[in-house]
Amino acid sequence: MKRLKTLLWVEYRRSRVWAAALLGSIVFWWWGLLQVRSLELINQLEIRAILLLIAASVGAAVLVLMIGRIRSETKDGTHQVLLMTPASGYAHVVARFGFTVSVAIAYYIGLMLMAWWAIGQAGIPLVAGDALALTLGMPLYAIATFLAPVLAWTVLLMVYISAHRVSGPNWIPGTVMVLATPLVFEKIGTGIYRILYRLPGWHVFEQLQLTLSGQYPDDSMGPALIMPQEPVWIMLLVCGVMLALAGRIWQEVEG
Repeated sequence: MKRLKTLLWVEYRRSRVWAAALLGSIVFWWWGLLQVRSLELINQLEIRAILLLIAASVGAAVLVLMIGRIRSETKDGTHQVLLMTPASGYAHVVARFGFTVSVAIAYYIGLMLMAWWAIGQAGIPLVAGDALALTLGMPLYAIATFLAPVLAWTVLLMVYISAHRVSGPNWIPGTVMVLATPLVFEKIGTGIYRILYRLPGWHVFEQLQLTLSGQYPDDSMGPALIMPQEPVWIMLLVCGVMLALAGRIWQEVEG
């Protein structure tokens, strides 16, 4: 545990500027939402939703860049004095991934809190259960099914490239990994789609659906939204496999 705590502290020292800039950008996006005025409430909600979507996309890009930075300071026993004994490659990978995911959770919960405010400003009430699903459930679901696998894949790719110094003949497997990325995730997505709803789904925004059906009977959202749980478990398993591979490569090269 001491090694992991030390490595988490190292990750914080290494990426604190990135993390502070990303979390601080929430203030900028909040200011942007406040500037949306003098429009119909529904138009305000649409514009604010677009701003939040842009914020989510920018945040994902920043997190990928943050976790993908592999520096020479992880070599030559730089941390051995801090750790007393060399840490395993798995500990390095877990620390880097864990720190970045923690920043991602804080960032996206912040965005969803702003989404809650925007929905309230549009005159759409949210009960406690729906508000919790929006501000906590949806960010965690999105991170588990999309962002976490992307971050794990980035770690695996960058560790591989750093380990093998992709130059000369070594550029071939690195290039294959990059070009195969869309195909790999497409195959995973197809497999997940084929087994959707074999397990009980997660019902969200049920009260919101009833409210909108009563207020806007001609423009209701239909039945309650059901979020399948299969993508969560499959993508978390995929994350585990990719992080294990990255840790093994780090172990062999740096060990």
